[in-house]
Amino acid sequence: MISLGIDPGSHRLGYAFLEKLPGSRTTPKVLDYGTIEVPPKTPSPANLLIIQDSLTKLIQDYKPDRACVENLFFSKNKKTAQQVYEARGVILLTLGQNEIPIFELTANQIKKGVSATGTADKKAIRRSIQMILGMTPTGHDDSWDAIACAFVGASL
Repeated sequence: MISLGIDPGSHRLGYAFLEKLPGSRTTPKVLDYGTIEVPPKTPSPANLLIIQDSLTKLIQDYKPDRACVENLFFSKNKKTAQQVYEARGVILLTLGQNEIPIFELTANQIKKGVSATGTADKKAIRRSIQMILGMTPTGHDDSWDAIACAFVGASL
């Protein structure tokens, strides 16, 4: 079973593909991870098309059986929140068009799934993922958040 984890963003979103054999208690294998990046001044419609096209290509390459998408929480910047929610809508639409079951998790649920607490910071999440999956930390925090999301999604 291949799980796709996504950490939504308007100009950079993290993705990760993990494979776990059904019924297996072994640690999932990381197939790929990284970020989809859109140039900062790209207008919104073009921005969303880049996200959709890039995500569609990744889905075609890895053919995930499920996707885990992090729910969003914003309290201050409404403009940023709107842009990220638009990107998240495109993500959910793209997954739906490809008939991929979607699991939506809060940041706290993901943090609890990879560490002992829902209050772990990004460094603690990175260390946990590094220890669990035996990886050397490289790449942007968004990709590590996506790995954590895919890891939790693989156990659902």
